[in-house]
Amino acid sequence: MEKVYGYKESDLIALAQFIKDRGEKSLSSVFEEFATINGKAKGTVRNLYYALAKLSKKDKQLCKTYLGGKPIEVGEIEEFNNEQETWLLRKVLTAKKQGKSVRKAIFDLALGDQKTALRYQNKFRNLVKKSPDKIVNMVAEINAETDGKTLEINKVLPTQKDSQITEVQFDRLKREIDGLFYRVSEKFRRENKYLKDRVAFLEMENLRLNNLLQADVTPATVKYFKGVKTASYKNKIN
Repeated sequence: MEKVYGYKESDLIALAQFIKDRGEKSLSSVFEEFATINGKAKGTVRNLYYALAKLSKKDKQLCKTYLGGKPIEVGEIEEFNNEQETWLLRKVLTAKKQGKSVRKAIFDLALGDQKTALRYQNKFRNLVKKSPDKIVNMVAEINAETDGKTLEINKVLPTQKDSQITEVQFDRLKREIDGLFYRVSEKFRRENKYLKDRVAFLEMENLRLNNLLQADVTPATVKYFKGVKTASYKNKIN
């Protein structure tokens, strides 16, 4: 399937159609509704919107069909530098240590501005997911400050706990794998035994027939296969 700026063209067109029919709804609510209907994260829809903005300036037909001929104008995405990352982590985690939720800490940092809050939230989540070492180091640094409170790392990185396998779970998984291996190997053992028995039977049958063919006194059946015409055979012919 064709992709544009890393996204499915069908998703971009669907979002353009959705935006066209949004009426007086805010862009944020449109993102949320589109995400719910299509099973996507709101942040993903936001990124789709930026990709659609780029496409609207290049694809005149799409722009005319869905956007009334007016390309989407969006501000440039401001990237975080290392200093800003450190500032955001320290502020959010310090507030978390004082008992605030991450969401409340970010909203306060953004001074109530929704776009800024969304930007901070996306960046913090990205750091939690892709740079947990930075989170751990900052938590250790904050906890070193003598204020009588401690921020537990598992309250900031719950995915660490979720990703660990307990000893009981490991033993159960090991038993299931061993059981699966036994069932598969047992099936092959039965098939292998059957084939060996069959080969042995055919070898014995071949030996028996060979002995009959080599015997001095040859039965009528063997004579028949050797082309020897017996009296009974001649009578049937006559």
